Amino acid sequence: MISQKIPATLFTGFFGVGKTTAIRSLLSRKSKKEKWAILVNEFGEVAVDQTALGEANKDNIIIREIPGGCMCCAMNIPMKVAIAEILKQVNPDRLLIEPTGIGHPSGILDELQNKEVRNMIDIGAVICFVDPRFVGDPRIQQAEVFQDQIHLADILIATKTDLASQDDLERYYAWAGELFPLKYFIGETLMGDIDQKLLDIKPHERRLPLFPKVHSHENRKTLSPVDVPEPGATVRYINRGAGYQGCGWIFSEVDKFNKTALIDYLMASGSGDLYNIERLKGIFRTDRDSILIDRVKDEVSVSPIAYRRDSRLEVIVPDDSPEDWLAVEVALLGFINNN
Repeated sequence: MISQKIPATLFTGFFGVGKTTAIRSLLSRKSKKEKWAILVNEFGEVAVDQTALGEANKDNIIIREIPGGCMCCAMNIPMKVAIAEILKQVNPDRLLIEPTGIGHPSGILDELQNKEVRNMIDIGAVICFVDPRFVGDPRIQQAEVFQDQIHLADILIATKTDLASQDDLERYYAWAGELFPLKYFIGETLMGDIDQKLLDIKPHERRLPLFPKVHSHENRKTLSPVDVPEPGATVRYINRGAGYQGCGWIFSEVDKFNKTALIDYLMASGSGDLYNIERLKGIFRTDRDSILIDRVKDEVSVSPIAYRRDSRLEVIVPDDSPEDWLAVEVALLGFINNN
């Protein structure tokens, strides 16, 4: 039973900006005596972020994932029901909410402002993460979802500062300082480390979206069940929305991939079967170990991961990109080596 309101924080930001990295950093530094719950939403039907965050129910960390588009619209039950269930089941000390990179924060905030939800949680300042290298990118600046993420944020944090130039950071601070309404805090982070005290800042009374009609609840989507593939086969899911298409695959837990061939294929830029990648994230069991492959446009990182169950991949591209998903699938299956 929930005896008092649970402090909650909404994290926003575009694809690959580092929201999950920041949450992982917070989880690694929290008190082990505290129980934290994380509600994660991905654009595609195949859930990858939950595995990237770590094992659920470890060190008092409970993770729930909602695949399939915007957190409000993708769910076949109202968001308030999902929040009520996770709070009732685990009664956490804190709730962190991470929507997809093209999720509309106005719709999520509307749900969080619902009277029933406000009786359960105490929503704090909205934290938005920004890659300072792309502050001047017209395609991103003109994206209505991005503009609303920035406009509705109380706190702005520049990420990936190790990859940004001094000019990038100066441009970011100049741009952020001119935003109205003013932000409570404008800062930067290296490797996703942010001060936990930011989670306790109170939000602006009511920031209104610039594009309220961009977000709609008219097309709520019932999520398809995730099938269990046979060894040497896969299950594929495709999702479209907000000018993007995503394709995801799940592979059998017994399948192991040729690590070198797999990485070379997924790292290839502008050639082969993958063209205009906006975001790629995959968890794979390989012939050597289990790995997390994380790609944002042409930037790729590969790291070991403790996850030891099935392999899965999600790729997001612009809706008009000419990807041949069947060709990608055939190539991936060709990398399976169970000998």
